[in-house]
Amino acid sequence: MNALKNEVLLKARNWNSNPTDKDEWIFMNYLLQGDKGYTIPEVFAALRAADLEFVSMVGWRHWDVTDLFQDSENLPAFLAMSLPEISVENRLHMFELLHPVHRLIDFWCGHPNQAQSFVPLSEWTDSDWQAAQVYLHPQLKTPQVREDLLNCIASQKPFIVSSYIPLPTQVPIAIESMLAACLLPLWEEAQPVNSLVELWLKLRPLHPDTLELVSQETAFEEVKELLSMLEAFLYVLLERAA
Repeated sequence: MNALKNEVLLKARNWNSNPTDKDEWIFMNYLLQGDKGYTIPEVFAALRAADLEFVSMVGWRHWDVTDLFQDSENLPAFLAMSLPEISVENRLHMFELLHPVHRLIDFWCGHPNQAQSFVPLSEWTDSDWQAAQVYLHPQLKTPQVREDLLNCIASQKPFIVSSYIPLPTQVPIAIESMLAACLLPLWEEAQPVNSLVELWLKLRPLHPDTLELVSQETAFEEVKELLSMLEAFLYVLLERAA
């Protein structure tokens, strides 16, 4: 392959230009005997044959078929009506047919009917939120990330949280630095949501436009919105009280 010109289609599309002298790496990525690949329907058929239940794709954020459209809120009429009703298998297969970019199909599975019931975040009541505990993702809970956040606060620059764990996102995830400051206690230990709300009230007690005192309810909604956004990408983990 190294002897071929770079513009040769086989080399340009399929060859990793990083040099390697490890035979097993080449065998694993290019010369795996009997590797015919699998489609989503074949994966689900294998799961059914093994009496296993599909849980989720590992990189689920990169398998959302609505992201393939210019405006995910304005899908073609036939798709907007049918998409909510089709199975997860068919949604993934549709993505695969329209945009086959994934070399690997990584997924979680388990034994049928073993999943523990839970209440989705979108269905939490205010009481659920007020009693919840917030945990920082372990990969963010490092002195360097905390120092970077403090630097963003000092320079009043957005904190790009996705730069530390980019896998779940397709675009950068930025947090206004002062709002991100209310997350600082999470580097010490898990915090109740109400504690973060109280800290946010101290950090921004006045509304910047009216200069009126920010109400507890407004601060609560702002913190809840921040945590909901971060939880969607697992940058924070929320524990609902039993």
